[in-house]
Amino acid sequence: MKRASPRVADKSIPVGALVSLPVVLQEHGVDPWPLLGGFGIYPDSFKQHLSPLPVITHGRILEEAARLSGCDHLGLLLGQRANLQNAGPLRFLVLNAATVRAATESLIRYCGLWYRGLHVSLVEERGYAGMRLSIVGNVPGSDQLLTAYLAAIVTIMELIVGHTWRPALVRIAYRKPRSAGLYEHFFRCPVWFGQSQHEVLFPQALLDKPRAAHDRQLEDFLRGHLDELQGREGQDLASRVRQVIEALLLQGDCSAERVAEFFAVHRFTLYRHLSEQQTSFELLLEQTRKDMATRLLIDPDLPIAEVASRLGYETQGNFTRAFKRWFDCTPREWRKGRSAMVAPAQTRTTV
Repeated sequence: MKRASPRVADKSIPVGALVSLPVVLQEHGVDPWPLLGGFGIYPDSFKQHLSPLPVITHGRILEEAARLSGCDHLGLLLGQRANLQNAGPLRFLVLNAATVRAATESLIRYCGLWYRGLHVSLVEERGYAGMRLSIVGNVPGSDQLLTAYLAAIVTIMELIVGHTWRPALVRIAYRKPRSAGLYEHFFRCPVWFGQSQHEVLFPQALLDKPRAAHDRQLEDFLRGHLDELQGREGQDLASRVRQVIEALLLQGDCSAERVAEFFAVHRFTLYRHLSEQQTSFELLLEQTRKDMATRLLIDPDLPIAEVASRLGYETQGNFTRAFKRWFDCTPREWRKGRSAMVAPAQTRTTV
């Protein structure tokens, strides 16, 4: 069972998937922040842990991290810390599932909402079930990425089935590394290298094992919410582009080229797809900045110059001119007017 690909195959992973990397690098005597800062990632970036980051950027970061640390099993160390925290409401659906099959199928069906470009499938044959992983395209650091998510699958299966569970066999496509013994120690089963795919195998009968504490009402609510999110994703490219623009603005590096990276296309191809929806990158950037501006200005302690910077304007003056075009007033006037409206309301509330 394979999840469907969207019309435009964007490839990104939540930035929160890297939250354990600083600790792993520090354990190997490497300061993580010069590396992560070079890719626009700082400690505050992990507060927005579901913000998308291109798969290619993840791969480059892990490739460089492995080189700096001299650790050829870096992906293994990251994957064993997986806990589904970077999967939004999917975590609750998976851990509330009635059977192991329902949990794994939900994981595969909905993980693409956040883990785009990472392809997961469930194959059943000869009495065994296999969860297979792949990444489409030539992604740097793909060996580390796939190792991390192979280990993450095992860790998540332990959450679903129980900590005593272990796979029957793990298959890995790349050649046997120096640290092969560490793989068998973590997976607690035979690990075969040089295979045709990355795969975790376990007895097929496990899929129909019931799980305790299933709440049908909660399942229906979560599944309906995720179906709605999935429906929006498949239909509205413009909304998805706006989400990426907002994430990149907050990271301080937003451009048409960077946005196109998330969708694994050239910027001209992105322009063409947006044109088919009667919009453009420039218009979506303008709309996103306009919406973000009012949200940021609500915080009275945030300097207007800082708001301008977060929205990607080189100067406060450029931001002020744009704001006047949107609202017929300056940011300072808008903030002052809002404060005047909020104060009386607060006074009435306290009387």
